[in-house]
Amino acid sequence: MAYKVLIVDDVQINLDILETILNDEYDVFTAISGKSALELIEAARPDMILLDLSMPEMDGFELLRTIRKNPANEHIPVIFVTAEKDEYSEEKGLSLGAVDYIKKPYSAEVISIKIRNHLELKAYRDDLEGLVQERTRQLTASNEAIIMGMSLLSESRDGITGAHIARIKEQTRLLTCYIHQRYPQILCKEMAQLITTYSPLHDVGKVGIPDNVLKKPGSLTREEFDLVKTHTQSGGELLRQMMEFLSDDNRTPITVAINIAEGHHERFDGTGYPHGLSGYDIPLAARIVAIPDVYDALRSTRPYKRGFTHEEALDIILKGDGRTDPKHFDPMVLEAFQAVHSQMAHLFDTNPDTI
Repeated sequence: MAYKVLIVDDVQINLDILETILNDEYDVFTAISGKSALELIEAARPDMILLDLSMPEMDGFELLRTIRKNPANEHIPVIFVTAEKDEYSEEKGLSLGAVDYIKKPYSAEVISIKIRNHLELKAYRDDLEGLVQERTRQLTASNEAIIMGMSLLSESRDGITGAHIARIKEQTRLLTCYIHQRYPQILCKEMAQLITTYSPLHDVGKVGIPDNVLKKPGSLTREEFDLVKTHTQSGGELLRQMMEFLSDDNRTPITVAINIAEGHHERFDGTGYPHGLSGYDIPLAARIVAIPDVYDALRSTRPYKRGFTHEEALDIILKGDGRTDPKHFDPMVLEAFQAVHSQMAHLFDTNPDTI
């Protein structure tokens, strides 16, 4: 398939000359104004644009600025075609993102060589970008598979299934998406994704709790419960040891995981563990994962308790029941929960445990 080249010039004879030079080798589109050029870019998605500098209403500089505002157009090479001789015009055009200049009067050979070279460079860049994106996708998938595997290893020791881990992750995604959209100044897209990705590791420290305590069917003694509570610090320490194998530049994701593992049982009113942190001293990642952890625990059936309905769990989280209280949660995260609770219920009901 031939490359598509858009020529923009307000003088018809100039369009005709360039079209004649290029028509045999490329699919050529022409526009006589900046407005019609923008419409053609949207409709035809050209591989290259030849752009006249001196045009009424919208000159080449202004049109190039407008083109570059759309991220989808960032990689379209633009060559200015102009009779201007001053170096300032060339410098300004290149600084705005043009890749080259073609001076009038036209040289068919020069035009053909420049266009061919820049299209070959674009093809190489596009191929390289595609390879990088695919490699990134593969690494991300492998990383997430390892995270899920570690989470399943620790959780399965007390009979918790992969469905629980998957639910926690997707429920966290619902909350982070809402918070990012509602409060982007507090939670950026990248951090929202990291919190979602590492949320399954919230109970990774359970791997160090003895079976006779972790699998006990009845109520725990105070000493046993104190031992279970150490999974927060154990999880944080395990992840810190993992972080030692990473360079400083690659430690941010594991830091998020540590915050989740250590802090998801802290409470906004300071009554949680292991450190009794309160308010915004609790890392945001932990404050977010705290609600899916509580919600899923309330809904789940265990040997020592029945699973609550969604309505019952909703009432407990929003109004309290003596053990759980809305003061335990960050008000912003509680707001997010109120906004997405029905979707969290659907996730639970469609991904049941298999024990």
